[in-house]
Amino acid sequence: MLTSPFLTFATVFVIAFAMPVLALAIPKLRLPTAILEIACGVLVGAGGFRIVLPPDWLRVVTRIGLLYLMFLAGLEIRLPTGRRDNPGKSAHAGVTLPLFYGAVVSLAITVALALAASHALAYFGMTRNPNLTALILSTTSLGVVVPILKETELIDRPFGQLLLLSALLADFSTVVAASFVLQGHASPKGSLLVQLSVLSILAILLYSAGKVILRHLNLRQRIVRVSQLGVRGALAIMAICGAAALWLHAEVILGGFVGGLVCSLLAEEKHEALREKLEIVGYSLFLPLFFITVGMELDLSHVSFASVLMDLPLYAAIAFLVKIGAATAFLPFLSKRQTAAAGVLMSTRFTLVVAVATLAARGGIIDGTEEGLLIATAMVTVLIAPPLFSLLQSPVRQTV
Repeated sequence: MLTSPFLTFATVFVIAFAMPVLALAIPKLRLPTAILEIACGVLVGAGGFRIVLPPDWLRVVTRIGLLYLMFLAGLEIRLPTGRRDNPGKSAHAGVTLPLFYGAVVSLAITVALALAASHALAYFGMTRNPNLTALILSTTSLGVVVPILKETELIDRPFGQLLLLSALLADFSTVVAASFVLQGHASPKGSLLVQLSVLSILAILLYSAGKVILRHLNLRQRIVRVSQLGVRGALAIMAICGAAALWLHAEVILGGFVGGLVCSLLAEEKHEALREKLEIVGYSLFLPLFFITVGMELDLSHVSFASVLMDLPLYAAIAFLVKIGAATAFLPFLSKRQTAAAGVLMSTRFTLVVAVATLAARGGIIDGTEEGLLIATAMVTVLIAPPLFSLLQSPVRQTV
């Protein structure tokens, strides 16, 4: 087992380099780089050959990677401003009211279907906690959706913005629900109302301060010309929001998203230039660290695999059917083929499922076998959904 920090770092970045090369060399795999990184992390980590086990310091860096991932997700959300970065190009789609309404309706249908399915499973004795199971069925892995939308160049289109917003709503509603299901972590600072209020006020203050600085010092043009200036400012906003989330005992993903949204609003017509520079940092450094380390930490040696394999097909089928059914809310905007593709991609679940299932097992809410079943279901979705999405996707009907 490798224990040297430099050898650990070297292993992680060799994997980070090799996985995109593998994806390009074998395009028929139709798997996003993030999934390959997680799978390779499993092979070399605790659940595989135990070549590398992430030390504590790498887990801290991984948490920063999750923060950065959500920061980039927030940066992708753009409200329509009526401006164009380049008069010769089409404007960024932005988030329109129809897209927002579609995402909200989809979430409502998801919750209804997930609750019905989880209580049916509880009736037949297949789950100990139907509310937790419904939570797992309702979520969508934003960490998987964002890289896929980026790699398929859909993120700037109405279709991509709709899926991004839907994934955000599903992910954050899961975080909120988890705070009620996983009791025992509450504190005066941890009140959901306090968390949202403080982060909202912080976002307004950061946005107002940024507008004043950009207006009086005319820095927006310099953000593009002097790359480190804009990147440093954006990273500072991300770090402040992340630190505030941790201080409030909130999920770090909430702070990252708020920071990204603030930077997106501040950048205005220079959004694309700033985003490209921030993505270079994220997709080259923080995100590979995050995905590979998640795989390294995944250890299911205590799970009864016979029971898991028996129930896994049913759980996986329900996981897809819930999201595909909820995607019918997109029919006013998309073709039937695109609606099916949207439902398939929204079925991806992973990081949040692993975290919630692990905490629930430690707290005695579920047993080890059900923990393994939920994690295995999530793994099936991230292995099946991306290639199936690639097969189904087609041009979006421009009705939004």
